[in-house]
Amino acid sequence: MPNSQPLPEITLIIELKFLKQSETEAILKAIIPDNINFPNGLSMDMRLKDNTSIFIKFSSSTEIGTLINTVDEVLQDISLAEKVIIGD
Repeated sequence: MPNSQPLPEITLIIELKFLKQSETEAILKAIIPDNINFPNGLSMDMRLKDNTSIFIKFSSSTEIGTLINTVDEVLQDISLAEKVIIGD
């Protein structure tokens, strides 16, 4: 018999620090499209913090695998944006 109890809410906070405000703002703008079309029970809040940090908060009441896959995708997109904006 499947477990019908609701899943617990999981909150994951990531703070990424960069050297320059201009780089931080550009990377944040590049990943804003990642914050759409989320599955039900999953949300992401992104904002600039302290001019050189990006604060990302994930909240999930879905399966842990969905959260992990979403975080992995967002971090890959940040890595790509960083390579394009800042360089290798």
